[in-house]
Order: sequence, then C-alpha cells, then structure tokens
Amino acid sequence: MTDAATLDRMNPPHLIVTASGAATREVPLLEELTIGRAEDNDLTLLDPKVSRHHACVSKQREQFTVADLGSANGTFVDGVRLTAPHVLRHGESILVGDVTLTYLEPGRPSATTLVTGIPTAATQAAQAQRATVTLPARRESRGPVIGLILAGAVLVLAAILVGAYVLLPGLFGRDQATPTGTTVAEITATTVATPAPIETPVATQMPTPTPVPITQTELNDRLDSARAITLRSQFENAITIYRELASRAPTDPRPEVGWAWALILDGESDMALPHAQQAVKLGPEDVDAAVALARTYVDLGNKAEALAEAERAVALGPNKAAALAVLAEALRLDGRYQEAADRADLALVQDINNADAHRARGWLYWVEDEDMGRANDDLLIALALQSELWLRRHEFGELLLGAEDYTTAIIAFQDALALRPKAVTYSKIGEAYYALGEFDPARVSLEQAVRLGADDARTYALLSNTNAKLARCDDARVYFDDALSLEPSNELALEARTVCAAGASATPVATAIVEVTPTPGPTPRPTRVLLAADLGGSIAFPVYNGETSQYDVYVSRIDGSGRRRVLDGFDQPEFSPDGRWLAVRGVKPDQRALFVVQADGSSIKKVSQNVEDNQPSWSPEGGRLLFASTKDQPGHPKALYIIDPIVLEGARIVEGQRVETGRGPVQGEDPFWMPDGRLVYKGCDYTVTPMSCGIFTISSDGGQFTQLTKNENDAAPSGSGGRIAFMSNRDGNWEIYVIRDDGTHLRRVTSNAADDGLPTWSPDGKSIAFVSNEGGPWAVWAVNADGSGRHKLFDIEGSGMDAGWLHQRISWVP
Repeated sequence: MTDAATLDRMNPPHLIVTASGAATREVPLLEELTIGRAEDNDLTLLDPKVSRHHACVSKQREQFTVADLGSANGTFVDGVRLTAPHVLRHGESILVGDVTLTYLEPGRPSATTLVTGIPTAATQAAQAQRATVTLPARRESRGPVIGLILAGAVLVLAAILVGAYVLLPGLFGRDQATPTGTTVAEITATTVATPAPIETPVATQMPTPTPVPITQTELNDRLDSARAITLRSQFENAITIYRELASRAPTDPRPEVGWAWALILDGESDMALPHAQQAVKLGPEDVDAAVALARTYVDLGNKAEALAEAERAVALGPNKAAALAVLAEALRLDGRYQEAADRADLALVQDINNADAHRARGWLYWVEDEDMGRANDDLLIALALQSELWLRRHEFGELLLGAEDYTTAIIAFQDALALRPKAVTYSKIGEAYYALGEFDPARVSLEQAVRLGADDARTYALLSNTNAKLARCDDARVYFDDALSLEPSNELALEARTVCAAGASATPVATAIVEVTPTPGPTPRPTRVLLAADLGGSIAFPVYNGETSQYDVYVSRIDGSGRRRVLDGFDQPEFSPDGRWLAVRGVKPDQRALFVVQADGSSIKKVSQNVEDNQPSWSPEGGRLLFASTKDQPGHPKALYIIDPIVLEGARIVEGQRVETGRGPVQGEDPFWMPDGRLVYKGCDYTVTPMSCGIFTISSDGGQFTQLTKNENDAAPSGSGGRIAFMSNRDGNWEIYVIRDDGTHLRRVTSNAADDGLPTWSPDGKSIAFVSNEGGPWAVWAVNADGSGRHKLFDIEGSGMDAGWLHQRISWVP
C-alpha cells in the first residue's frame, strides 16, 4: 500500500506561472524553491522588475510559506506586500515583478489551467507586461519598430495554419510528398513516432563491418522520424538515426542530407560540411543535397562556393522553394540584395509555408531596408512554422537585439534556451543585459556562455567590460586577455584594460552590439583563481636521475610538502583509484616490465612479463590494468592490452588480453582508462586513406572506436567528467588542450613559449596538473580546467625531465 508521504511526493502542491494572462508553466513544490532573475535560482524569471534573488517558497512542517528576500520591488500575495514570511493557502497568487505564481494544492478545484499551445513568451508578447510584441502591417517606411504586437502574430499564425492545411507538404520547402529525395529542410509538421533518446557521440566512428540491410519502407519511415526529431531540436538523437541509416544505405544521399541539416539547424555548419559534401557525392543530381551544401557554405561565409552551389540547386529544381530560398541567402551574402529579394519572393510564391524562404526574406528586409516591421513579420512566420526549432527562436531574438528591443530579445532568447541550452544564446542574453546597463545579470549569462563553450572575442570582450564596470578587475583581466589574443583591436576589451589599469570602473553605458550570425565555439572559463591552498591530495611524478640516467618515482602532497622517493629505476606512475597502489614501469635491465607497488614503496609486485609493456592505467574499480605494448608484433605500432584481473597475492601473472576492434587490434599508445569505463588513447584510423591520427575512445570491450581529434601530434590524454585533457604541439610548442568526450568544444588551456604536458585531472575534476619548464627548471603546475589561474605547485628538482619526457605521466589522487 502506498503511504501518505509517498502520495505527497507523487502529487505535491505546485505553482502555476502566469504570463500575459495565460498560465504557461507548472512548478512542483517539494522542499524549497528559490525565485529570481539570476540563473542559480530554482525558478529563473528574466524580468527586469525581478531581483537577482527575489523570493523563496519553502516547506515548514506541512505548510508552504513564501518570503521576500529583500527584493527591490517587493513580493505581493493577493495584492499585499510581504513584510514577513506568509503561509500560503490554496488559490493565493504571488506577484513577483510582473509574473504571477498561483499556489495550488492537489485535489482541490482551480480556475487556473495550463496553456499548452505552441507560442511561448517572446511570441506572445513577453511574460506578463515586460514587453509588448507588435506585428505592424507591411509598409514601405524604413527605420526600426521597437515594439511588437501579439494580436498581429496570432492573425499571421492563423493564416499560416489555413495555408498549411492546404500546402502542408511544403513546410520546409517540399513541393510534394515523395518517398525519396526529401531533406530535413522540407519537414512537415506531422507528428511521427520517435525512438527513445540515445546518448551517442557525434564524433566520427569506424563503420560497422557488416551493416544490416534496410528496406525502402523502413528507410523512409526512419528518415521521417529523424526529420521530426530534428524539428524538435533533438539533434543528437536525430544524428544517431542518420548515422545508422548512412551505414545501412551507403549509396542513398538522404541520410547524409539529413545529418547535414541536423547540424546546420544546431548552428554547427562547420561539422555539417563533410556530410553535405558526401550527400552531393552520392547524389550529384539530387537537388536536396545541393541545397544542403549551399546552405552550409552560406553559414560558413564562403561566398563563391555558396553562390555556385545554390545556382546549381536552382538549375536542378527551378521551381523548388528550398533551392530558391538558399539562392536568396547566397545572393544576400554576396551583397546582391535586389536579386536576393526577387529569389526569396519567388520561393514564397512556390511555397508560402517554406520557413527558410520566410527567413531569407525577413533578413533581407532588415539588412537591405532596415524595415523592422516586415523583417519581424517573416521571422515570426518562420518561427510559427517550426516553433520547436531552437534556431528560429534564437534568430528572432537576434532581430530584436538588432532593433534595440533588448527586453523582448531576452525573452526570445530565453524561449530558445528552453529548447536548447546553447552557449551562443547565453552570450546574446548577456549582450542584451549589457546594453540595458544591467551588468550583474549580464555577467551571469556571459559566464554561463563560457561554461558551455563560448570561445569568441565578442563574448570575452563583453565579459571583460562587464566585470570592469562592476569593479571586478581581477576577473576582467582574465577575459580581456582572451579577447585581445583573438582580436587585438577589440574596443570593448581595450576599454576594460584601460579602466582596470586606471584602477576604477567605467561609467555604465548602454551600448548595443549586434552580431547576426551565430558563432558557436569551445570552452569554459570560470573567474576564480586557483591557489595551491585550495587544492588537496597527492601527486605521483617521475624525476630524472642524472647519475643513473634513469627515472625515479616520487610522491608528494599537492603543495610539494611531504616529498618522498618511492622507487628507484621506475617511471610512468599512476595511482589506483583508491590511492593505495601505484602502477609503474620498470626501467632497470632486470625489471623491465610492469609492476604495482603500495604508495609508500612497499609490497612491490611484477604484473607483466614483457619489456615492451608500458604506460599502465588502472580501471575505474581498480581491479584491472590497461597498457600499451608491441609484445605480439615487434616493429609494429603499439596495441592496447588489459590485464584482468591484477593478482596482488602470490607469484601468478595474468597475461594481458589485446583489445580488438572487430577488424584487428586497437593500435595506439598513451592509454588512459576513463571513469565511465571507456578507454582513451593516441592512435590512428588505418581504415581510411590517408590514415587519420589523433585522440580516440573505445569501449574496454573493444568494438567501434570514436575519433575525437585529427592531429597526429595530440598525445597523453586524461579523462574526467565528460572532458579529456591532452597535450599537443599542433601550434608550435607543447600545450595543454581540453575537449569534450564527444569530440566537441576543443580548447587550448595553456599558452606560452614553454613546454607544457602530461596533464592529469584533479580528483574533483575542476583543475589540471601538468609538467612545464616555464622559467627554466621543470616543475609541476596547475591550472583551472578553463585555462585560468595557472600557477606553479612545486619544482620537480633532481635533473627534472629528460628528452623522453613525452612518454612519462603524472597522477593525482585525493
């Protein structure tokens, strides 16, 4: 029988969030709910009248109370301003800024109902009365229209739905329903069954050796499913389907076309390019493949290629709206605005429900005529046609930002974030707050953009200037250095540097900075400076002994204290997960194999037989050992082996078993066993011509591998929490880089003339230790995972490192 406490958890009281007179969101109440404008709240309300930390609803015994947290504009319950915590009763309304939160208890009647229609805050006019959304009638006048009206949007949407009923197959530029040759750019609004989400890396994988054949019916159904998923901004799941279909139907261009569009609509056109090119290769006369490739070139700013491919698409399909729309985009990129407008108008004649045609026409109204009214009309229509697509809402926010309607732009971007938490969208929210002179929320949004991977001069410059205006010059310096390294003449970054050099904050100025084209990129960058006192644990490291010409293994605390030599004539140390054991390589003539030893140097035991065995790495549970060796194929590239299990008692040695791909051994070196059980290593894909080298991952059981980087100089990977740190001299000298474990968001975290290498993660995954010869003598250094707070922990001493240091490793445990 289910007890009362369980029923309470299953059906708790809740708040109905009401905006513009419509209930738009239900928030369950469990123990405590913080409310405010800052993004660290449980319920974030991007309303200028809401304080950063405005109010709190909390459970007191069996009742919920609401309390104001010292907000500037106050918290009201049924029109009465709170001066003390208030016990909530069923049906009472809490007013926070211009947003109403209605408290409802389970099983009791209420007149408040939750609206589940398509339009959200920005297209309905913004939550409550924060902004008025205007849809002015089409007109010839120039100049931006700052307000936007919901009534017009509703009329436009109604007209669209009537047209869609008649012309539904053309939602994405599709002229008529056909079983083949359709692209993601031609998706209809029809709901189809979709598979459960699958977490699969987007990085390149080795093809399945024997793909399962697929029928045309199954292929068409799966393509329709993937298109529908794409329109809901579930791009990873769609790509999983397209990857499978590309393998099972390798001569059909449609899976590659769909794959390209999923990436384009996620703002990742650089990654879309090879798939669009492959689609054209498979279907040189396929108009949809040509459209996808042309759109990719447009997004990448490649004018000549975009125009050539778009013209080819129109030649293949002269009456196809999608082809005409992408030609309009290419002509706009080339500055030929009138020709572009003609093609966009013709695309709309061919298919009034083509979202990309409306997009193309809308941006032309804005860029060529500065006609905000018409631009707003067309982008809203594109948004209404594909209301669950992140890109439509993000681009609508960019239009509002360009028109200096900052408050409504924030709401539009927030709607986009509800569909897809993208760094570029957080960056734009920060830009809008900056323009409003609201520097605290600007800083929060911009820092979130950086945490999600923003790595562009604009975001760094805004963040540096925002911090300077808040008199946070220690933080500002981190970001204006980054901004100026990418764009030396960036005015915002230079201003921040000047302000901080003068020792005072600048006078806040509301300045709009418009950037129409999204620029996604890699990386984190928190502002907190890491200090040795903040860190804990122990580090194992090798020290070159000039007298013996061999390495010795040392262990010390993170600040260099408690230093002790554990073993003579051993190197490549790695701690077991519990810190009790070290795996090492013996380098003395009579000890050339792998050993494990207790961290204090006692109880040493040999665990492998071969002189070629090296670079040991523990499994996450500590019972197995991964290593690289040429023991089975002397003179060939190293292969990966696993000792399973490690026998710590007695003389028995378990022979390492080779990790296999299904086509042969996994050939690689610098192996590391990641916390999630996968193996990461430096290697090459020998199945392609020319072979492709870099950092790879593979299951510890073998099978397909995933290539994360494509540079043969990348080495010594180390994984933690979905990220991989590695060293590379791809930029001229050895530096530390971080990449996500799906192959995205590559970032360099060290940058100097010294050699930095052998990264190892801190136990909490926030910092990276590495060796460096910065300043001369070799030492162990640390840096935040975003590249901030670099500082030396302790000198390695002895003779430091020798010429073979690239094949060493260090290890960090709590």
